[in-house]
Amino acid sequence: MAGALATTGLLLLAYLEFPREHGAAALAVPEQAARAGAGRAARAGPGGPVPDAAAPGQPMSTYTTQFTPGEPRVRNIELAARRLDGHVVEPGETFSFNDVVGPRTRSRGYVPAPAIIGARLVNDVGGGICQVSTTLFNAVFQAGLDIRKARAHTMWMPEYPEGREAAVSYPGLDFTWKNDTGSPVRIQVTYTGSSLTVNLWGDRRYEVRSRASERYGFTPYGTGAGRGRRCVPMTGRKGFEIDVWRTLLAGGRKVRREKFHTEYRPQPEVTCR
Repeated sequence: MAGALATTGLLLLAYLEFPREHGAAALAVPEQAARAGAGRAARAGPGGPVPDAAAPGQPMSTYTTQFTPGEPRVRNIELAARRLDGHVVEPGETFSFNDVVGPRTRSRGYVPAPAIIGARLVNDVGGGICQVSTTLFNAVFQAGLDIRKARAHTMWMPEYPEGREAAVSYPGLDFTWKNDTGSPVRIQVTYTGSSLTVNLWGDRRYEVRSRASERYGFTPYGTGAGRGRRCVPMTGRKGFEIDVWRTLLAGGRKVRREKFHTEYRPQPEVTCR
C-alpha cells in the first residue's frame, strides 16, 4: 500500500538511519495537540472538522502522515477519513477499524490504487486506505491506549515509521484497540491536499516512551515482471527486521513495557509489460 513509485523513492531519502527515538520527538503533549488542530486548512467528514470544545476530555495525541496530491489513493483516504471522523469509543469498548469504516467497494466510492499484496504492489479497489489505519495506529500508540490487534505491512514503505503500522483488509485483517482510560475517546480526522492527521481526545492514563532498534536480519531482493492494469512497477529493496518498544508510565513509574517485532519482506524489482 503506497503511492507512486517515484514518490516512494523520494520519501525514502528523507528518512534517517537507525537508531532513532520515536517517542520523545513524536509524542504530542496536550498543548502541542491543540496547536496542531488550530490554524490548519483541513477538511473532515460531513460538517467539517470536529470543534475542540465538542470533543470529550483533553487532547491525548496527534499524528500526521503525508501523501502525494492527485493520486487515485487520495480518494480512498478521504472516504475512510470521513467515516472515521467523530467516532467515539466508550470506556471499556474495543474499537474495530473494519467495523467502523466498513467494506471498501466500488459501490461505496472506492477506486483502484496501489496496495501491498504479499511482496508486491498491485492496483486494487480501496488501495491506500492503510494510510488511515496506520495514522490512527500511531495516534493510539502515542496516547498509551491498549492495542489489541495490529499487523505491519509485509513490505516497508517510507511513509510510515518502521515497525509502527496497521495494515487492514476487509473483512479479515483488522486493527483493534481498547479504550482502557475510563473516559470516552473521540477520534478526529482531518486532511489537506497532501496530509492526513488523526487527533485523539479524552483523558490520558499513561505517559508514553518508545524506542526502536536498528534494522537487522537483512534479506536480498529479486526481480520480477507483470502485465495488465493491476501491475505496479517497483524498485528493489532489501527486507529487514526491526523491534519497537513502548513503555507506559503512571506517576513516573513504569506500568508495563511492550515489544512490537516486525519482519519486512524484500521488495522485488518489478517491470510492467
